[in-house]
Amino acid sequence: MPTKSSDKIFPITTFISDLPNNHIPFPSSSENGPVSGRLAIVGDIHGMRKSLEALLDKVSFNKNKGDHLILVGDLVNKGPDSAGVIDLAMKLDASAVRGNHENAVLNAAADIHATKDSPVHPTSLTGSPAVPENSETELPGDNARDAEIPDKSGRAANTGVSTSRNTASVLSKHQLDWLAALPLILRVKLPRVPTSSLGDTLIVVHAGLVPSVALEEQDPHAIMHMRSLVCGSGDKDGLIPAEASGEESWIVEWDRWQEMQTSRTTVIFGHDAKRRLQRSKYGIGLDSGCLYGHQLSAVVIGVSDKEIEHHVIQVECADVPITPTVSVEQGDKTADI
Repeated sequence: MPTKSSDKIFPITTFISDLPNNHIPFPSSSENGPVSGRLAIVGDIHGMRKSLEALLDKVSFNKNKGDHLILVGDLVNKGPDSAGVIDLAMKLDASAVRGNHENAVLNAAADIHATKDSPVHPTSLTGSPAVPENSETELPGDNARDAEIPDKSGRAANTGVSTSRNTASVLSKHQLDWLAALPLILRVKLPRVPTSSLGDTLIVVHAGLVPSVALEEQDPHAIMHMRSLVCGSGDKDGLIPAEASGEESWIVEWDRWQEMQTSRTTVIFGHDAKRRLQRSKYGIGLDSGCLYGHQLSAVVIGVSDKEIEHHVIQVECADVPITPTVSVEQGDKTADI
């Protein structure tokens, strides 16, 4: 099933952002190893702050030594401490991209603000075209509507209350503004070295990209929601992004396309908890299901004078997990919502 382009997208302030040069690891000038810091790119956190802290501790993340944190989206919603995750990201001067859950929370915040006697006041959201005409209507298409309230066992269970509204109601204006400023695509121009395990360019998005389509022409909704590709009905339709998992991940076609390019691009993404950690030649999927009690994953990238290396690091979930409405193992497209 193709992605639903009619789903509401919160106004985009930055579509593509380039990672500043001061955050990009650069080759060492000595034989003693890299003198610059590393990039630590972390998968979907969903408010699991303790798990994020455990992962950063495991990789010995140190901002003062030049390490830089990048988050692939879905920092918030469903887990216990969305505000805490945002606070930690801001404290560490992290970069991030907008995921479908950030988009849903921003729409919910605008909706709440449009409601009389709103408990939150995101003034920068006032007058946003994302505000629906009927502020009481459910926000469509965010796949993020079920709140998680711990049951008697201590595990969170889904209810019919909007998760996005709950999250938006506890975030400050400063936190909401930080989310609203996130780009959909983060581009990292890697330094030139004799050997690179990641190609020439690194792209970070939440869900995916369609091969053969220029970055500037990618569909915003698909960037935040796609998991697979389907063939269009016409000869000119090409590959169409789909939210369902399908028989294979979109990165299979991405790899095929990259093999035909003179300059190779690796994409790091999240969103697909059903497949857990994904690793292909030019794609790394980092949603390993921490929200559901599995691992939180990161790619750590370092540069020496001769090569760019990357390693995948994981930690077990350190927070109370939630029980998904549909088992992640069943592969339903709504399992990672």
